[in-house]
Amino acid sequence: MPATIKEVAERAGVNPSTVSRVINEDPKLSIREETRNRILQAIEELQYRPNAVARSLRLKTTGTVGMIIPDITNPFFPEIIKGAESAASERELSLILCNTDENPEKERSYIELLTEKQVDGILLASAYIQDETVDLVTKRKIPYVLVNRTARNAVGASVRVDDVLGAQLAIQHLVALGHRRIAHISGLLYTETGLDRLEGYRRTLNQCQIPFLSEYMVEARFSERDGYLAMERLLALPDPPTGVFAANDLIALGAMSAIRDHGWSVPEDISVVGFNDTWLAEKVHPPLTSVKVPLYDMGYLAVESLARKILGETMPQDKIVLKPELMIRRSTDAATARTRVIREA
Repeated sequence: MPATIKEVAERAGVNPSTVSRVINEDPKLSIREETRNRILQAIEELQYRPNAVARSLRLKTTGTVGMIIPDITNPFFPEIIKGAESAASERELSLILCNTDENPEKERSYIELLTEKQVDGILLASAYIQDETVDLVTKRKIPYVLVNRTARNAVGASVRVDDVLGAQLAIQHLVALGHRRIAHISGLLYTETGLDRLEGYRRTLNQCQIPFLSEYMVEARFSERDGYLAMERLLALPDPPTGVFAANDLIALGAMSAIRDHGWSVPEDISVVGFNDTWLAEKVHPPLTSVKVPLYDMGYLAVESLARKILGETMPQDKIVLKPELMIRRSTDAATARTRVIREA
C-alpha cells in the first residue's frame, strides 16, 4: 500500500498541509531547515508519491477548480491568485485560471468550458452586482465561492474585504490632516466594490459633518487612464479638492499624474489616498498612502472555503469579511491654508 501524505506528516511530526507546502515549494512557507529536512527524509523513507488519479477516484472528483477573474493585468489580482494557488496545492487541487477582460460573454463561455471539464468548483472574482453568472453556476450545480464580492440575492459562500470600513479609514485620515474639500474618484457603480467604497466615503463625510458635494464625486473605471481623466475634471472645478480618495491604486496613480501634469504637487497641494495597497503603492513617487487589503489571504481562504464545500466538510464561516488597514505614506500631508490657481499646461 503506497504511503499517504498523512503518514509522511506523522513520521515527520508536522501537519499534512506543511508536507504539501514543502512538496510544492511554497515560497510563503517559513519553517526551520531541520524541519524541512525531516519532512524530505520521511518522504524518501516512505517512498511517498502524490497520486492525484487515485485521489480523484476515491473522492469522485476531478481534482480541478476554476478561477474566473476580470482583468489579469490589474495588480490587484496576482497576489489573490498566489494565495489561491497555495491553498489549492495544499489540498492537492489544480487551479484553472480564466481571464474575462471584463467581458460578460467571455465570462459565460468560461462557465460553459469549466462545466464541460467537470471542475469540482469555481471561484468567481468578478465584481459585477448582476448575478447572471452566479445563477448560471447555480443551475449547473457547481460549488462556488465569490471572491472580493458578495451576491446581493445569493446564499453562496464569499470572501471579501470590508470596503465600507476601508473607505472610512481613508476619509478619517484626510480629515485628521485638516482636509475638508475631499473628493472621491469612485469605481464603476455597477460593481459592488465601487458602491461600497462610495458608501464609506459618504457615511464618513456625514459623521465628520462635511457636506457631500456631487461635483466632488467622479465615477471611473478601475484604471490609471480613467483616474487621470477624472482628476482633470476635479482640477477644473472653481474650488478643487485638497484631498482625493481613489477607489483603487490604479485610479490613484492616474490622479497623481494628472495633478503633476497640471502644475500641482502631491501632497503639497493635493493629498491622495488609494485602495488595495498593491505593490505599485510603494514604487511610485511619492509613495502612495493606501488602504491595505489582505489579498493573499483572500485567495487562500476562498480556496479553503471551496474545498470544504466540495468535500462536504463543515464550514465554520460561510461569508468571510477581512479587515483592511491604512498604510500611511508620503502622498498625504496636512492641508495648507494657501490657495493656488491651476497653471496653464
